[in-house]
Amino acid sequence: MTEAPSVTETPVVTEIPSASPTPAAASSGSCANPYYPVREGATWTYSSTGGPAGGYGFTDTITSVRDDGFTLTSQFGSLTRTQEWSCTPEGLVALQLGGTSAAILNEDNMQATLNADHAGGVTFPSTINPGDTWRHSLEFTGQISLAGQDIDAKGDAQSSFQAVGHESVTVPAGTFDALRIHVDTTINISGSFNGVSFPVKVTTPYDYWFVKDLGWVKAKRHRKCERRVIFRDDRAAVL
Repeated sequence: MTEAPSVTETPVVTEIPSASPTPAAASSGSCANPYYPVREGATWTYSSTGGPAGGYGFTDTITSVRDDGFTLTSQFGSLTRTQEWSCTPEGLVALQLGGTSAAILNEDNMQATLNADHAGGVTFPSTINPGDTWRHSLEFTGQISLAGQDIDAKGDAQSSFQAVGHESVTVPAGTFDALRIHVDTTINISGSFNGVSFPVKVTTPYDYWFVKDLGWVKAKRHRKCERRVIFRDDRAAVL
């Protein structure tokens, strides 16, 4: 089996990232997952040459591992964000927006403070084989900042997954046999401003490459995506 990359390496890939985890004891029970290893204190360092504002980087650390879940802490420079996860017999379930979903909103210059009211489906099933498909959904309420205005909003994030197949990928951390997973994520948000209701819809496709016992090592956002924002200042508009 290919050895995990050294913790001293900081991988760089086009789009969004490649990873370098710190070694730690793997979780057992419902939190055990072959493609998303839940380990107390495990850390992945990511960097990218892509993005609306150019290159960027961040660090993900798994903290507070419990029998029924864990916390993922992401550090973006001076900004810290946490995301709660649930461990179930079916697999790992994200209970809050994070990862691709949060990145989609940031790319559209929408600052969001959202509380998830309901999570459905599974994010990473307990077993994944090429050809498998599955779904994950989140319903949420909260506030978004759009066009300089703070707006009460509610909505949902729908993600559909397909395990495409195994591929060899090379990143600065090494060369690995990885499982490519295609993800289509659509975020729908509705809100109102000055008595005028408006919807926001953003759809973006991603490809992720996951390595057994190592996790996410590479991802790429497809340029073809849909953005529909019916709001501009106090007028309706399609962007």
